[in-house]
Amino acid sequence: MNIKTSVGLAAAGLLATVFAGGPAAQAAAPEWKSERGIVLECQGEAHGLRVWTSVYENHRYGNVVQVVIGDPDDGNGSSKHTETKFLVDGDVLASVKVDGKRALVEGAAERHGARTKVYEQLDDAGFLIKTRGFHRPLLTDMGFRYAGTYVPLVCDTAFYYDLEVKKIPIV
Repeated sequence: MNIKTSVGLAAAGLLATVFAGGPAAQAAAPEWKSERGIVLECQGEAHGLRVWTSVYENHRYGNVVQVVIGDPDDGNGSSKHTETKFLVDGDVLASVKVDGKRALVEGAAERHGARTKVYEQLDDAGFLIKTRGFHRPLLTDMGFRYAGTYVPLVCDTAFYYDLEVKKIPIV
């Protein structure tokens, strides 16, 4: 094989690896990866306390709970990443410290209604991300406890997801 001198050394090395079928060629091929979990984004206000929460589970990448109390621009929030599941046997329990006090997101969630097919493509951080699979609504009854105050939560967009995701580098 004759490679022209105008091709840079890096490109020549890449071409040699591709033609030889080496490890870089195999590693470069993006694969579909399964992701399953829940998304509970909720908000509520009671007794002068306004709150926004996100309880997110992903069996591949872990779980995150986020809480913002009051105005999001005031910095009264916190998040925690964990391997612990938040939704177990229909019960939701997630907590994080906000200003040194325990903020507790609790309640119940269950799959309810028909599945919705999902197919999306978007560019993000140098990758074309393709997603296919389904979402299914979650019926919720949620609340929030903080510093002796209880706030009922509304989680209008809560859903369970079962997706395959492929991340393709944009060159």
